[in-house]
Amino acid sequence: MSKAVKSKIYQMLEEIENETVLNQLMEHVAFYTSKKDIVDKLNVSQLKELDQAIKEADSKKTVDWDDFKKEMNEWRKK
Repeated sequence: MSKAVKSKIYQMLEEIENETVLNQLMEHVAFYTSKKDIVDKLNVSQLKELDQAIKEADSKKTVDWDDFKKEMNEWRKK
């Protein structure tokens, strides 16, 4: 491991004062340092849904980002 890279990361972390940002970073770091895969916690039904979602994404059956944002904004108004 590169000590220089770790040192730089530590320095950047020390400069962050926003607790929300620090919590988000902690979640990301926890994900990358975890030895477990989130898929291991899914049941059979959830695995099937995940497979279907991956197939849809692979075949470009997705929602445009701008359409998604518009739909979310409309949903929030309800």
